[in-house]
Amino acid sequence: MSKIILYIAQSLDGYISTKDGSVSWLDEFNNTGEDLGFNDFIDGIDVDIQGSKTYQQVLDFDIPYPYTGKSFVLTNRNDLEKPSGVDIEFYSGELANLVDKAKSVSKKNVWLIGGANVVQQFLKESLIDEIILFTMPVVLGDGISLFNKTKLVKTKLINSNVYDSGIIMSHYKL
Repeated sequence: MSKIILYIAQSLDGYISTKDGSVSWLDEFNNTGEDLGFNDFIDGIDVDIQGSKTYQQVLDFDIPYPYTGKSFVLTNRNDLEKPSGVDIEFYSGELANLVDKAKSVSKKNVWLIGGANVVQQFLKESLIDEIILFTMPVVLGDGISLFNKTKLVKTKLINSNVYDSGIIMSHYKL
């Protein structure tokens, strides 16, 4: 059975982006030379779920659409564009129904990409199976908090790793 996995990075003080939504502060960690397990993670994913702000941000990067499986974008907007040749479905409705739909088309696992509002909604409805959280050795001081309005969520740490760059990976089961 497919799992919904939140795979995400945050600053030491719990922010996933600056107030304006920028994640450029993560750029310096892209070339550490360390294997943080991203390729192995991606090999186990064939469906992703993301919010419309994250989707729009990805489209604004100067790269081809990076997700190769089925993408579900949570949105009430009807003005979002789809890049050609990719399998994207815009969705508005009950999150539990979306999870059922995503798991039914997945032969691997489902990546919950974000953003913070989406993550908080999924946590509120207990729809996340695992969290792989990278804590970056940087303090932003302000920004968009990953867990700002989250209810009590009990987790079990199943793995952790500290990298030479100071990045800490914590893998939790919910």
